[in-house]
Amino acid sequence: MDKEQKIGQHYLQTGVLGAYETTEVVHEEMENGRAAPCFEDALVCFDTDQTTAQRSMVIEGRRFRICSVFPPQADHTPTDRLLEVIDAELKKEAHTA
Repeated sequence: MDKEQKIGQHYLQTGVLGAYETTEVVHEEMENGRAAPCFEDALVCFDTDQTTAQRSMVIEGRRFRICSVFPPQADHTPTDRLLEVIDAELKKEAHTA
């Protein structure tokens, strides 16, 4: 099995792409009947017009500042959307290989 196949297999088994490891959830905030996990390295602000989540993440020695903005009645979380993009890219790569 080559390196790309191992990476793909790891993603399919764990839902984690690369060497990123999540921080612990410190508590879950309930908003409109849905649980919003609050991480120790994130600031989540609930407003009437939008909800924002700001995180600073270090992945393989590189720092990324992430700011997610979504409506308060969103059907999908930012993670759901990101996983859809990753899945689409993996499918695209599988068809071109």
